[in-house]
Amino acid sequence: MREILDVCVKMDRFAERLYAALAEQCPEPGLATTFSRLAADEAQHTGWWEGLLEAWEHGLLPDLVNDTTGLAERLTDVHDELSRIDLGSIGELDVERMLALAARVEFFMIDPVFSELIELTEPAQSEHRHAAYQAHIQRLVNEIAARYPDDSLAALLASSLSRSWRDNRRLSVYATHDALTGLYNRRALYTHLPQWTAWSARYGHPLAVLLIDIDRFKDINDTHGHAVGDRALASIAQAMRHVTRASDLVVRYGGDEFAVIAPETGVSECVDLANRIVEAIRQVSVSADDGSAIPLTVSIGSAVAHDVAGSPPYRVESLLAAADQALYSAKSAGRDRAADPLTVERV
Repeated sequence: MREILDVCVKMDRFAERLYAALAEQCPEPGLATTFSRLAADEAQHTGWWEGLLEAWEHGLLPDLVNDTTGLAERLTDVHDELSRIDLGSIGELDVERMLALAARVEFFMIDPVFSELIELTEPAQSEHRHAAYQAHIQRLVNEIAARYPDDSLAALLASSLSRSWRDNRRLSVYATHDALTGLYNRRALYTHLPQWTAWSARYGHPLAVLLIDIDRFKDINDTHGHAVGDRALASIAQAMRHVTRASDLVVRYGGDEFAVIAPETGVSECVDLANRIVEAIRQVSVSADDGSAIPLTVSIGSAVAHDVAGSPPYRVESLLAAADQALYSAKSAGRDRAADPLTVERV
């Protein structure tokens, strides 16, 4: 994983140098300004990867992909291709070739892996990061569109660049999100939870994990059909988004089960969060095919990890097992409630 992040840093550093050289040599002031902004964008992108690289060095980032060797080789090939661009010859290019070179670089840099890495490493920042990169691509596309007719080859390539970015963005969302609810999926949970447990242990900050189960969901499906059940799942997901924080990771954990990773959340804050979710779901109902309202409730179990700074991280399995034990208590006590959070035992 370190090699992957290191190559990402190198690629964006090269792109920053390239755009700075284009800005310096471009004969058109307006386009030179755009190249300068693109260079600033790349400096910001480099900062993202450097931050993740630092997190890796401190043990706060796990391997995010199964075939790290294959991915590292693939990214290294892209970096080597970029490195063959001679920055010393930039001054010999006319405006058309400058734009073509910039487009070529961006085609290299829109590999789907970059979008997926952003999704997996920084869920609270992913929308901001994706929007920033979309704006970066659009700056170049707008410059090309302003110089060439809509039916020209250059305009077609610019449009393809923008479309490729959007398609790759969708691929990253499919890989990390649940299609029905739009929440993060189980894969994202098992990627982020090790990060948060490592962060919690390193800095001595509390971390809460909540498991949320829809009460008698099987009865809804059996009585009203799966289409109504799907509406119930989507409605509950939307309600949970409204009562959780931007820093909380909300996940569809299984068929009728959700999870929340809540950083900086001790026992009392966890109790408040769980009760907010219970109350929010009580306000939700879905309509059956005959128009009648189907009330919804959930049961919640939670676990809180909190230790002194520098402690070994809690095992992910221990956190989830404790939350599941508390969830069983909530169901045994009559459902439609949150059990008291359990403090995770170190094993």
